[in-house]
Amino acid sequence: MTYAELKKYQPEAVELLKKAVEANRLSHALIFASPGEVGEAALGMQLAQFLLCESPKSSLEPCGECKSCRLFLQSGHPDFHEVKPKGLLRAIKTDDMLTMIKSLQNTSHSGYGKVSIIHQAETLRKESANRFLKTLEEPTSNTFFILLTSRVERLLPTIKSRCQIFRMKPFSDDVLRKKAEKELKIKGEDLNLVCTLASGRWRRAVQLSKDIKKYKNLVQQLTAILSDRDNATTPAVEFAQKIAKTKKAERKKFEDESKKEISAKRKVLSDLDPTVRKEIIAELEMQLKSEQGALERDEKAGIFEAMDALWRDVLTYKSTADENLLLHKFLKSAIVRLADKYSENEVIRNLNNINIVRGPTVYLNARLDIILQGLLAQAASKSDELAPLKAAITATGL
Repeated sequence: MTYAELKKYQPEAVELLKKAVEANRLSHALIFASPGEVGEAALGMQLAQFLLCESPKSSLEPCGECKSCRLFLQSGHPDFHEVKPKGLLRAIKTDDMLTMIKSLQNTSHSGYGKVSIIHQAETLRKESANRFLKTLEEPTSNTFFILLTSRVERLLPTIKSRCQIFRMKPFSDDVLRKKAEKELKIKGEDLNLVCTLASGRWRRAVQLSKDIKKYKNLVQQLTAILSDRDNATTPAVEFAQKIAKTKKAERKKFEDESKKEISAKRKVLSDLDPTVRKEIIAELEMQLKSEQGALERDEKAGIFEAMDALWRDVLTYKSTADENLLLHKFLKSAIVRLADKYSENEVIRNLNNINIVRGPTVYLNARLDIILQGLLAQAASKSDELAPLKAAITATGL
């Protein structure tokens, strides 16, 4: 996203950032809190280049021509560092944080400061977060940290309290629709559904567009389970086990394909020095695992988001009896039946239960199948009943 697009799509965040710069009140640590890929990374890079630029044009606008800018644009600036989640668990590695912290303790190579961007900062584990906190408390001169996150609530309160927080807004309906029409291979009712469910979040729109039929099938299965309240336990177990089996098969496919790709890469690099070859292969392996980990995390988060959206439709219909307000218009009759079967208190309880377990399940790698079994069984139970599988949730300690 260009700076011009940032000013167009995130005018408030850009303006607040410019004012902080102009008033010389820019904190050494900033958080760009986003609903999910709405320009936060682009704004972080814009600010980083500006802070390192030798001759900025104006507030937030680097010259793009000085030595520092050229190095930055070539991804070779010695005073700029990025830390990203790695591996199948998609967590920021402690070693990567330590490397970043150590590098920032050195004197600036260019003399124009040092900048680090931490992507998906919500994936900082406790040890990494605590080590980083010490650096935030005693930063070296002219050093800046930019934390990008879509789950600001998952950051340590002690980290948040030491940062300036800039909140990014979701794209407007018009912006998201135009962008989706241009970049995603969907149209008609599918385009309407994707844009409605994404609620201005580009990352979610991309995820849904990859297989909207799969999403529709998911919510149809959920409504079928929840509609038969007296017999929901067995279908809930079967549903969760099927998802677990599918995820296991997908992981196996990834591992097999990765082995083939790495083996082929080794053959191509056979003439290189063994140490260099080993480093290249290790980097490729980490890249493949990181991409797979991001995919798996998005898919897990998507299941809980589908459940949340479904219950919100039920609550909307109970409150308004207006089918036109539903997100899942293709499920009108099923949602009307659910609204008749569940009280408002039960719907709110179910929404609360989803929010209790979704974060730890997605970010701490809790057993997805066990959580889903307990969550669905509890959802179908009466307000004063204890679902047989509620213990499955309790046992996780979440």
